Amino acid sequence: MAEIQPFRAVRYNPDVAGDVSLHICPPFDVITPQLQQELYDRSPYNIVRLELARRGLSEDPYEQAAETSQLWLDSGALKHEGEPSIYVTEEEFEYQGQKLFRRGFVAAVRLEDYDQEIVLPHEGTRSEWVADRVRLMEAAQSNYSPLLVIYRDDLRSSVGNLVRAIAGGEPTAVFTPPDMPQLRLWRVSDPGTIGVLQRALADSEMFIADGHHRYEAALRYRSGVRAEREVGHDESINFRIMMMVSFDEPGLITRGYHRVVETATADEISGLIDSFKSTCELEEWTPPAGQPTAEKVEAFAVALGEREGDEVVFGLFGKEPGKFHVARMKAPPPANNALENSEYSRLHSLIIRPVISEAREEQVISPHHDAGLIARQVDSGGARFAIIMRPVPLPEFVAIVTRGWRLPPKATNFFPKPPAGAVIQQFGERL
Repeated sequence: MAEIQPFRAVRYNPDVAGDVSLHICPPFDVITPQLQQELYDRSPYNIVRLELARRGLSEDPYEQAAETSQLWLDSGALKHEGEPSIYVTEEEFEYQGQKLFRRGFVAAVRLEDYDQEIVLPHEGTRSEWVADRVRLMEAAQSNYSPLLVIYRDDLRSSVGNLVRAIAGGEPTAVFTPPDMPQLRLWRVSDPGTIGVLQRALADSEMFIADGHHRYEAALRYRSGVRAEREVGHDESINFRIMMMVSFDEPGLITRGYHRVVETATADEISGLIDSFKSTCELEEWTPPAGQPTAEKVEAFAVALGEREGDEVVFGLFGKEPGKFHVARMKAPPPANNALENSEYSRLHSLIIRPVISEAREEQVISPHHDAGLIARQVDSGGARFAIIMRPVPLPEFVAIVTRGWRLPPKATNFFPKPPAGAVIQQFGERL
């Protein structure tokens, strides 16, 4: 049974911090060093200073984040809400030339071990990323970014109708950052309204769409505290803030999560290329003339996604300098289930793994979704080539998750990612 609760959030105080739109940022795992610097320069109150404090500015970036957070609380730049609430959200963004809206709500959800089959994962994690988030929680006693969780509404769309009704009113806060979706926030503290959400979703499964590392960090952190003392049933460390979005929400977008081959050896590079050649038919793809490389990469990803049929397809950018190739698997082995059928599973098990071990892969192949970053890395020689992936279809996602299976790490890219800093969960005795 999923337990959803209001929480006493910490939010920016515009009377002290100024324009709140300058202070939010993406979650930690998509912030490149270049973007991190841009966010630092954007505002002295940007949440990146807490979500992903820069190394080198102090001996311990986690303690640095904790100290900065306390300074902002002491100065009034951050302040606690007066009463526990949930926060209805509406994100406005453009995708492939269309203006879209995604509505949901942020609440505190009780942590559940995966074997309880209430909160369901769908991809593996990297241990060092989980450890990084645990260290931040230990130092700062806070969570700065909500996970993205998908739920199934009831037959009457009770939650969706209520969320839309609330979103028709005057928002509590509006965020218009220069390079992220616009976010509108409605604070809801009425117990009756919150009760409708709680009852409607009590028997719903919660599918983690984005935030596996942060969820597993929360489980690990809670276990560590339990090992040292008794933890009360309603203590805030038993909960994690999540942005909850319905499967039926039209603004729920999935994109491909690409692989960038960065520091592999010459033998590993040639081995990967040979692996593609032996398993796939390669065909050059010609991008639109006159476009910057980033737009060509984006157009290539779109073209791959528009291919129809049951073929297993990958994209290669930079196998030859500046060129794009479609790699269509010649004779995919029969798949016994949705996990084996996934292009991400086939890529890792049939093409990468014969050449590069899982441990080695974490060192030399990085997941990225940003076309601009991929273009810069390959064009500059910072990466050898990139593997462009198609999105995981939602029906395939559900089939994998509901059976307790896991895709390789960073296989799904739900868009947009909930920002850090709009609402903050700070630990205390109770929510």
